[in-house]
Parts: sequence; C-alpha cells; structure tokens
Amino acid sequence: GGWSRYNMVQIDEAMLRGRAEHNDRCLSNLKEISLHQQNIEGINRMLTRMCPELEILYLQHNLIPKIENLKRLRDLDYLNLALNNIKKIEGLDRNEKLRKLDLTVNFIDIENLLSVESLRINYNLRELFLIGNPCTEFQSYRLYVIGTLPQLEKLDGHAITATERIQAEQQLREIRARLVAAARERVRQLGGDPNLVDAEQVPNQQIDSDEEGEELYGFSPEIRLADYKREVKKKQREDEEKKAMEREKDPMKAAKEDYYKNRSLIKEDGTPRVCNDGKWNFDINDDNEGNIVVRIEFPKFMDSSMLDIDVQPTYFRVTCRKPEKHDKIIQLLLPEEVRADAASAQRSQITGELKIVCPKLHWTRTAKQEDKAVTLQASEAPRNRRAVNELSGSVDIKNMTKNTPRRAEADIRPLTQKLAKASVDEDFEDDPDCPPLE
Repeated sequence: GGWSRYNMVQIDEAMLRGRAEHNDRCLSNLKEISLHQQNIEGINRMLTRMCPELEILYLQHNLIPKIENLKRLRDLDYLNLALNNIKKIEGLDRNEKLRKLDLTVNFIDIENLLSVESLRINYNLRELFLIGNPCTEFQSYRLYVIGTLPQLEKLDGHAITATERIQAEQQLREIRARLVAAARERVRQLGGDPNLVDAEQVPNQQIDSDEEGEELYGFSPEIRLADYKREVKKKQREDEEKKAMEREKDPMKAAKEDYYKNRSLIKEDGTPRVCNDGKWNFDINDDNEGNIVVRIEFPKFMDSSMLDIDVQPTYFRVTCRKPEKHDKIIQLLLPEEVRADAASAQRSQITGELKIVCPKLHWTRTAKQEDKAVTLQASEAPRNRRAVNELSGSVDIKNMTKNTPRRAEADIRPLTQKLAKASVDEDFEDDPDCPPLE
C-alpha cells in the first residue's frame, strides 16, 4: 500500500509548470501539455483552472479511471487518454471543439459501449480510437460506432468508407438492439441489474468551479458568467500579447506611445502645459461682449461623442478619444481668467468646427461699449419695419388710386381717341346703348 500511495500522484501546479517549459512556464495561455507516464490517478480541477486554454492534452499511460473535470477546456482539440483505467465514455459534452479522442487500450466493455452515444454532441469529432478495449469484441462494433457517430471520418486509424456508412445506417436499429441485449446479459453475469442498461436516467449533477474555486452546479447563470469572465480575460491577454509584438517591431512608435501615456499635462510649477497633438487650426478672440471665444477646426466627420471638453479659469483642454490609439489633446492658455462654470460649447454640423464661449470673470460694459451696443442694435433692426407698420391693418383698395395725377389720364386720352378713330370702318353702326369712349 505504501508503494502505491507514494507513486500515485495528483495533478498540481508544480507538475504543470514543470511541463510548460516550452511556454516559459506560463500556464494561463498554455495550448499544449504532455502529462504521460506520471502515475496520475485522476483528473482534478487544478488542470483546467490553471490551463483553461489547452488545445492538446496528453494523459496517456496513467492510472486515470474516469473522464472528468474537463468541461472548462472549451478549446480542447485533441485528448489522448490511451492506456488508462477508463470504463465509460463521459464528461465531454461541453468540449464542442474536440476533434480527436484516443481511448486506446482502456477497459470499456460491451456493457458501456452504449456510452459512445454521449459523443453525438461533439459534432466536430473526426477521429476516435477504441482499439484494445473489450467492447471491440462485439461483432458489429465498428458499424454501430459509425452509425451512431456520423460525423466521424476515421475509426481506430482507418478511414470510414461510403459502403460502411450505408450499411451502418441501414442496420443501426438492429445492431443496437443486439448490443442492448448483449450488454444486459453481461451485467447479469457481473451480478448487476440488467434493467438499468439503456434505461433513461437523470444524469448526475455536474460540478464545475469558478476561478476562485467555489463549486458551481450544472448549467447555471453562475457558470455562464464565469465562462464569460474567462473569455474576457483571454481576449485582454491576446490583445496585450499582440500589442507587445507590435511594440517590438516598431520601437519608435512604442516610444511615442510611452511619451503620450506618461507625460504630465501640468508642469511642476502648477501651470498647464501647452500642447496640440492633432495640430488642429484654432483661433482665440475677444468678442468685446465679455467673452473669450475659442474656435477649433476639427474634421467634419469626427464624432462629437469622441470629444471631452474641460474649461478651467485660466486654460481649456479638449481630449479626442481614440480607443485603438492614444488620445489626442489640445490644451491652451486663455488670455484672461474666465468663469468656467458658465462656459458653453457648440459644434458645427456643416464644418465640424468647435466653438467654446467662455465668459470673462472680471468684465463690465463701459459707456462707449454701451453706446456701441445700442447703435449695433439699431442697425440690425429690419429695414422695412416702417413699411411693415404702414401696411398693418386694413387697406382701402377702392381709394388706392384716388390721388393719382390727372396728367396720366391726359397723356393716354389722345392715344385712345386716335385708336378709336382708326378702328371705325364704313359698315360701323353706332349703338346708342354703348357709352362713348370720352
């Protein structure tokens, strides 16, 4: 007993890091690990908790009795469990990307050959090895597996032929019935209950755990949340690795990013540092109405939501947010102290120009400015205001032309008479009812 306790081991962090030398002993992003011939007596949660991104896992030639605790390995592509103590195929229902499964020389007997059906959900499975298991002695073992798992391309290292697929599809019902009968007989011989073979049973409650090690049961919101957090961390890590590679390729760009990231916008003496990262055109003027007006020419199609405006009594800052790059900032001093809380900003939809109006802190209107304001107000009044006032109300259309000079009538009368005389011909008859032209 002492010998077996000494040699039968559990997967721990030291073992994993020792087998991850090819990845600088880093486990969080490890893609492949070989744990063969370690006398491992079981798959514990340490493996998936420390190495959640495994794609290739070699566990052959150990003492593992059960396939378990692999549900977190969502990217698992190849699992090798050859030469272990496994009796049943199970625990792989959440490994959707599994493409190759090697269970060569285990102890899957005829009573558990039906557990092959649990692999139907693994629709990406292309290769399966069961050679060396007692279940392969069943007469129609190969046709049963092919008919049960149509997604397979190879079984026990041999390509599945079109003829085998046709035969398996035609004979599957009959083969399965014979398999169930043989399995029940085998269970009876072992002293078990044959009625439990192929009986629909409620599956045992599946246990998973989050990153803190707390147990989570079944398919639950907690498991989904834990999976989501894992994916987010994975994405962040991939982005960081990608960025690190880009920095190595372009040191000048990396140095520029570091400068923008680490610079201080306020000098040591407390005064703001003047900068214009985007080299935008700008203008700062006094409108003589008590305001400092700042105009900045931003690109027309730049989204206004990307701009953060911060007005302080002696300076202003506009930050252009760049999610994929460093932020660009324009920070300039104001010619006079302003009331920052009363400042306002507008963006032109036509040109993209940003206008910031900052009321001065100390400003009163002088008498000259007052007179100028009154004059300006008068000059801006509508020129046709008088005409508008005269036309307001009712208009006497009947007497509109009563003051028309008589000269106009005198000017037109001779022409009218002349035209009248010229139009009279020999057959003309004067109608007494028609009034004269004059």
